[in-house]
Parts: sequence; C-alpha cells; structure tokens
Amino acid sequence: MAVLEVETFTLAAGVDAPAFRALDEQMQEWCYVNRPGLARRTTARSENGTYVVITLFGDASQAVSTYYKDSDAVVTAWSAAINESSRSVAVYSLL
Repeated sequence: MAVLEVETFTLAAGVDAPAFRALDEQMQEWCYVNRPGLARRTTARSENGTYVVITLFGDASQAVSTYYKDSDAVVTAWSAAINESSRSVAVYSLL
C-alpha cells in the first residue's frame, strides 16, 4: 500500500531560504535516482519558517527516514542545512 512520508524541520542557523532551495533542488534529483519506490517529492515552507517535505512511496518499506545519513555530498550538504533537533518524520498509509 502506498504511503506518505512527512518530514518537518527548520533551517540551521546561517542558512537562508534561497540557499536551501538550491540544495533542495539537488536533493530532489538525488532522491529520484537513489530512493527506491519514490513516486513524488514536494517541499514547502510555512510563513513561520518551518519546512515540510512530503514524499510518496509505493509501500511503507521504501519510506526509510535514515536516508539523510547517506554519505553522498548532496545528502550531506542538505542535511547540514537543517536544524536536526527540529526534524520530525511520520509515515502515513493512504486510504
């Protein structure tokens, strides 16, 4: 059954929105090549500066939230740009 992975976070100190957007565009490319079962990935930002990444996968086993620990340069740069203590991840089954 398809699932949504919902990840929220704020940016690390010193990282601005345009810089993060550029990193996230690179991350988007990386995800489509390297995350099995990925159907769609969307990033958005609220007015208070909280970000959300919503990713659609074919099934729950593909929503592995530890991808951010990958040693690839793109993932490392993206992960360094977020405030890890603000990061939360939840997986939801589609109805």
